[in-house]
Parts: sequence; structure tokens; C-alpha cells
Amino acid sequence: MPANLIEIILTAEKPSCEVLKKLSTVNVSARIFQINPGTEDTNHLLGIENYSKNREILKDDNITVYKNQRDKTWMETKSCEICRASAISRAMIISVKIFENQKVQYKILLKDKNSLKNLQESITGIKYGYYEVDDHLPGELTLRQKEILYTAYSMGYFDFNRKIDLDGIAKELGISKKSVQATLRRGIEKIIEEYIFNNL
Repeated sequence: MPANLIEIILTAEKPSCEVLKKLSTVNVSARIFQINPGTEDTNHLLGIENYSKNREILKDDNITVYKNQRDKTWMETKSCEICRASAISRAMIISVKIFENQKVQYKILLKDKNSLKNLQESITGIKYGYYEVDDHLPGELTLRQKEILYTAYSMGYFDFNRKIDLDGIAKELGISKKSVQATLRRGIEKIIEEYIFNNL
């Protein structure tokens, strides 16, 4: 696979995401760990403070809540403008930050310039802006490392009962198993180094 990956920071004004709307109206501390966008429905993996205590105030007719797993909760809603466009363009939503006035910032990884163009053409009905992230400090994860680590994580490679192996990741990304293994190892090494030198 050619190394044409693009990382962007996209800020959207009031996307129609029911999960983000709900979180903005209740006083609950939550973190979005993962988003699996689809053209119709999108799954959000959230860490919600005191989920069992806050379950009632999080109830919403527009949100389907799945079983809580290890302090993380899956919530499914109809896809908002950004998630729908991400699914159409086969983009990966790496992270999400929620700001005041329902502004949302997405870090998105795309395969190439055509995917970026497709994403832009697919976002309709809301105001948004974006910029490409092209400066990575030494020691930061490369775009390829981010792509492989995110794919491995989102597809269950790190789960206790592993849902995918290196062959499966390689097939998903269209690259060799050897490349997946080497890049995954270098990416994990960088994350561990960052943790050891800055948190221990």
C-alpha cells in the first residue's frame, strides 16, 4: 500500500450526533475511546464515570446502549454528518474532543487525497473546517503506525480473547504480515517509551 496517508483535524459545528448531544446536556464525565462510523448507524465506545449511577440520565430514545464492558459502554445512534462521510470515504476517526457550543473536533486518518476529497464532498448540512497535520515531532507515531495500531485496537487484536490476528490486520490493510508486525512493534515501543519517560 502506498504511503499516501493523510491526517486531518476537522472541527464541526453542531453535528447531529445523538451521543454528543446527550453528553452536552448532562453533567457526566465521559471519554470517547473509539468510533466505528457507518453510513446508517455508528457505534461509540465511551468511558462514562459512574455508569451504573448515571444510567438513568443517559437514557435516550435515539440511543441504543449495549452491555457495559470493563467500565466502557457501547452506544449506537444514527450516523451524523461526519460519521456518515467518514464511512463513505473509508476514513478512520482516531479521536474526538467535545467543546462548548456543541463544537466537535475530530482527528481523522485518510488513505489519500481522493479519500479527503470524497470526505469533503460527503459532508453536507453543517459548518466545518479542517487542516492537514503534516508536522510530526521525532518520537511521535507515524501515520502508518497510527493506522496499524488503530486497526489492531478497533478490530480486537488487544482483547483478552483476541478477535483478529496479524494475518487479518494485514488483509484488512492490504499490506504484508511482516510489515504489520514490524510497524506494530515500533509503534508500541514508542508508546511505552513515552509512558516510561513522562509518567513513571
